[in-house]
Amino acid sequence: MNTKIDRFELMRLFVRVVETRSVSAAGRLLGLSQPSASRQLKQLETMLGAQLVQRSTHELMLTEAGEKFFVAATEMLARWESAADSATADRDEFHGPIRVAVPVAIGPTILADMAARFVLENPGITLDWRIVDEPGDLAAGGYDVWIRAGAIADEALIVHQLRQGERTIVARADHPRVDHPNDLSQSNAVRLATYVSPSLALETKDGRSAVVKMNPVFTTDNIYAALAAVTRGVGYAVLPYWLIQDQLETGSLIELCPSWKPTGILLCIAYPQSKFRPARVRLFIDYIRRQFAEGDGRDSAATGL
Repeated sequence: MNTKIDRFELMRLFVRVVETRSVSAAGRLLGLSQPSASRQLKQLETMLGAQLVQRSTHELMLTEAGEKFFVAATEMLARWESAADSATADRDEFHGPIRVAVPVAIGPTILADMAARFVLENPGITLDWRIVDEPGDLAAGGYDVWIRAGAIADEALIVHQLRQGERTIVARADHPRVDHPNDLSQSNAVRLATYVSPSLALETKDGRSAVVKMNPVFTTDNIYAALAAVTRGVGYAVLPYWLIQDQLETGSLIELCPSWKPTGILLCIAYPQSKFRPARVRLFIDYIRRQFAEGDGRDSAATGL
């Protein structure tokens, strides 16, 4: 058994435990069972002769020794990753899994297409692609990268904006025309609960604002269910342009209050603050950011996220 390699693997596990605040989540990222991850963490503490974490029913806290070791371990692993990148740069080799959480709206479509191209271009990398819309604790879920529609307020994460998409108010073509938000209060609404507040704030380009108290008769956390309800004539809804552009062009859906718009929705990519980040994860993050920055024709629909 190579002790030096074992020490690096134990440090890698410890850093993941701190990032995810969970031994089991860290184990999932590294392909370890929860008992194996716990055993290796204990092995590291025995090797160092110090307790690194304090466990309780609901949380995992670093000891003073753990805080000091975390700083040193992340720096060592970052140097190791940098050295490994330099050594393999000419061979252009990247290997291993990446666990990614993506939103329901575009995770199975636009983003999945990007991800498929990424895997084809990097055959040594595998993706664990999970559809997750609820904010939750993504670190505890063992994710390397989180792509989310909507703001991300987590100081433990580094966040980059990919794009802001525009939304509009739509209804089936036989819905009475509505030009001012005040008239919407009399209409049934379909509310996408994840991204639309019951008190709908609207603005015009010239700075006017209004708030509509929605009357939802159909509430869902799934964007495609919301579209289906609107298409059936249940009521109006706030939906992104990329989703309903074809229906607007064919006339099966119409815009209500076309001069009044809800705020756009940010699409962000986020990942842990740690200096230690595997090269394959950095490669994936850079790839996704580049795809949106270039805005190639295959992803033009993403402008309405």
